[in-house]
Amino acid sequence: MSWTGYSCEGESTMCNNQRAGCVSTLLNQRGIAAINSAFMAVAMAIMAGVAIDVGHALLTQNELQNAADAVALSAGTRMGEVYLNMPEADQGDMNRNLTSGEQAPIVNMGDTTAAANSASNVASLALEAGGVQFGTWDFSAKTFTPTVARPNAVQATVSRAAGTQNGPIATFFAGVLGVSAMDVNATAIAALGTAGGPAAPGAVDAPFGISEDYFTGSTGCGDLITFSPTGTQTGCAGWHVFDEETGGGNKPKNCSANPSGGGNGAGGANAQLMRNVIDCLDAGNYTSPPVIPGVTKFNFTGGQVSTAFTNLKNLFDHHKDSNGEWHIHVPVYEGGTSCANPSGWTTIVAYANVIVTEVIPPQGQGQSYIEAHIECNTFFNAAPSPIPGVGGGPTNPISPIARLVS
Repeated sequence: MSWTGYSCEGESTMCNNQRAGCVSTLLNQRGIAAINSAFMAVAMAIMAGVAIDVGHALLTQNELQNAADAVALSAGTRMGEVYLNMPEADQGDMNRNLTSGEQAPIVNMGDTTAAANSASNVASLALEAGGVQFGTWDFSAKTFTPTVARPNAVQATVSRAAGTQNGPIATFFAGVLGVSAMDVNATAIAALGTAGGPAAPGAVDAPFGISEDYFTGSTGCGDLITFSPTGTQTGCAGWHVFDEETGGGNKPKNCSANPSGGGNGAGGANAQLMRNVIDCLDAGNYTSPPVIPGVTKFNFTGGQVSTAFTNLKNLFDHHKDSNGEWHIHVPVYEGGTSCANPSGWTTIVAYANVIVTEVIPPQGQGQSYIEAHIECNTFFNAAPSPIPGVGGGPTNPISPIARLVS
């Protein structure tokens, strides 16, 4: 037997004592290693427990964020409905405060939505006082300023924290470190937009538009517009065939019934192409292109285009509602001089919602016309536009549709 360089066979008592010392040292080292292992096991168990608690907190945070998003959207949408029920003068009053009676249904909607959401072991979340806060959202600076003076946004805050109705979330293992509960919060902002931002494919659904000149004169939203004949103040409008052109023929390229139509060559908005576009719209086969105001151009023409009125009358009759109204979205195009007829590719600068109540085809020597009114309170949901009467700022006029902005 040997012990780290020592051979004790046949040796003296001194050698035996040396061997005993070797054994004692080895036992001491094993004891220290066992203690270290125990400490490491405890530390690793604590770390694993803390990781579980952190994971639980992150999961709860996600649940609270989903709830805050839902609260902001629902409360924001209800605020849009409150605006729609106001007289037009009140809608446009930038200094008008929302009354307590007008605020109540908005806050109540937030409470109802929160109660339909859960987080961790709380099955029905509650909002604290101020959980729905009114304010204005600056689309450019992306900032929220609390106010009840003509607000265009709501901020929702949902909490699992000490002192709240929902309470904090309990920890599983962090209690050994003196942390028995954790606070978690989530915030979301939903804003009501105005006309001027991007429009998705299919959003613009009529073959005519309004000149921006219409909104800078004595007329504007809420007034009658006839669309035809164009070139007048009441007919301050023009016909268009979206982004179609005649270089590849008169078959619309955006019509699924004519997959080989359209072309890339130059060409104006002739009557035959317009009739084909209207027929595709009527059949539900046409998808208008997306629009980016200030960038997108549509192919316009002025005048009466009387040969397209029969097609347009069919489109109107097939799409009007039980009240005889056809609700459409039309582009607002870059103006020129006193509602002059547009011609060729013209830039789209905004859009508005219009209610068409009558389409009259040519009868004898009489002129054909489209009778419609421009809605003042339901413009496209998008970013601000500089056009007076269509979107003169971040909250004027306001859209009734809320979207998350933060």
